[in-house]
Amino acid sequence: MKSIKIIALVVFGLLVGISSVEAQQNQNRGKNMNNAAVETMTAEQIQLIQEQRDLIKEKRELFRASLTEAQLAIFDNNDLTQQERHDALMASLTETQKALMQEHRESVQESKQQFRNSMTSEQRQQIRSKMLLNRETQGGNELRENVIQQRKQRSRAN
Repeated sequence: MKSIKIIALVVFGLLVGISSVEAQQNQNRGKNMNNAAVETMTAEQIQLIQEQRDLIKEKRELFRASLTEAQLAIFDNNDLTQQERHDALMASLTETQKALMQEHRESVQESKQQFRNSMTSEQRQQIRSKMLLNRETQGGNELRENVIQQRKQRSRAN
């Protein structure tokens, strides 16, 4: 009876250890992919991305500054779900604020297009291969989770 318990405990320990190692390897793979992507970018592309980030921050701050007290109360109300806050805020926006949001969307699309146009065929191929690799791991959610984690880290840092 004791030998069965010992064997079961050893098997359980091995399973936990293997899954932990696999999780760490997946996490490190995502970090290496991001570092590789940055390493293949030209200085102009890195500068373009930084300018785009600064522009996005500026536009967000400008939009947030245009919000009224009532709109800020909606924005900061944690009793509502995210969708309810979004719907209430969108219903309360003025035409000027809606135009500001539309202008922001258009500038983001233009920035994306500028970056796409600056990419070489080799960089596109690397991105495609990384996307295919990502689809094969964890149902394709790894990249999405990495992006979410990076955004949370950036927001904490700011």
